[in-house]
Amino acid sequence: MRSYDRFMIILSNRYDSLDSHIADAAQGIISWSEALEEIAPLAGADGISMDLMFGDNRMVRSLGSVGFDQAMVDAYSDYYHRVDPRISIIQKFADHGVIFTEELRRPDGPEGCTEFWEWLDQSDAPGDASALVMPLVGDARLVLAVHRVTGRNDTPDITAFFQRFYDKLNAINTMLRRGVLPETCIAPQAYPLSNIDCFTFGVDDALQVRSSDLVTRYRLPLIGLGRLDEEGQLADVQPDLQAALGSVLQSALPSRETELTFKGALTDAMVRVSPAVDTEQGRRADVMVTFVKHTAEIEKVFMRAFGLTRRQAELLELLRKVEKLDEAAQMMAISRNTARVFLAQMFERTGVHSKTELLQLANRFA
Repeated sequence: MRSYDRFMIILSNRYDSLDSHIADAAQGIISWSEALEEIAPLAGADGISMDLMFGDNRMVRSLGSVGFDQAMVDAYSDYYHRVDPRISIIQKFADHGVIFTEELRRPDGPEGCTEFWEWLDQSDAPGDASALVMPLVGDARLVLAVHRVTGRNDTPDITAFFQRFYDKLNAINTMLRRGVLPETCIAPQAYPLSNIDCFTFGVDDALQVRSSDLVTRYRLPLIGLGRLDEEGQLADVQPDLQAALGSVLQSALPSRETELTFKGALTDAMVRVSPAVDTEQGRRADVMVTFVKHTAEIEKVFMRAFGLTRRQAELLELLRKVEKLDEAAQMMAISRNTARVFLAQMFERTGVHSKTELLQLANRFA
C-alpha cells in the first residue's frame, strides 16, 4: 500500500443529486411527482408533496406527491391550509422562506372542518408533517411538505434538507424570471415555474386601464377576467371582478383590499384588488393577478389569449417551429394565399406588424 492512500478521504454531498431534480422539475423536463420520487429518500420521507398556494391560501393546487393516494392529496389540498394554524404565520414573512418542523396538530379551540379531522384520524397519513413554505412570484407560494412516521430516529436533518432545497429552487426561479435558462420540452402533467406568473395593472373610475405591461391585453382573456377594447378600456369583465372594482372606485368610504379566486380550463388565478391613492384623474384600483397556466394544447392558449380561430392558432404554432410560411401552409394542407390571409388577420388581431413581433408575443404565452 502506498503511503498516501492511508490519508485519502472521499467526500460526498448527499444533496448533490437534489439540485438536478429540482432544476429538471422547475423547467418542466420532468413532472414534480417524478422529481419528488427521487427526492423523498434524501429527506427520509415516507410521504412528500409539493403544493402551490395563492394569496390568503384559500386556493391550493397540488403540483405533485409521492406516498399518498389521490384521496389524501385531494383532502390536503381542500383543507390543509384552513386547518393548519401554522400557515397564518407565513403572512408575516411574505418575502422569506419559512420552515415548520412540528407535526400537524388538531386545534385546541373550537374546531372547524370536522370532516377533515375525522378523515385524517382514519387515514394512514404519516404523523410528522414538516413543511417548507417558499415565496415564488406575486401572491404565489410553494409548499414542500415532508411526512415521516412519528418516532423514527434514522431520518436526515430536515432543516439542512429544506435549506438546500430552498437555495436551489430560489436560484432556478430567479434565472427563469430573467430568461437565463433556455426553453425546454415540457413533460406531460408538468408545472414548470415559468407556468406560474403574475401581472399588475391600474384601473380608473372610467374602467380605463393604466400602468399595465404590453401583454395585459392578452393575459386578461386567457385567464377569463375580461378584455381590453381598442381604447384600452375594460370590457366583458368577470362579475366578481366587476363588483370588486366597483367597491373600490365608486364607494364613498375607503375600501379594503379584496381577494378573488378564479379556476378555469387554462389557468387558475388569484386576483388582489386594492384601492390606490386618489389622483388628479380620480379614484383608481390596483389589480395584481397571480396565476398558474395549466398544461394544455398551445392552440387553445392562442385562441383564448389572442381571439384566434382554430386554424389561425394552428398556423401560429407551426410558425414557431418552421421558418417559412410556405412550409407551414403545406403542413396544414392550405394554399400560400390562405396562409397569408391568416397571418394578416393575426397581425390585425394582436396589433403587431411583422412575423417576428408576432412570434415574440406568442412565445410569451407558449
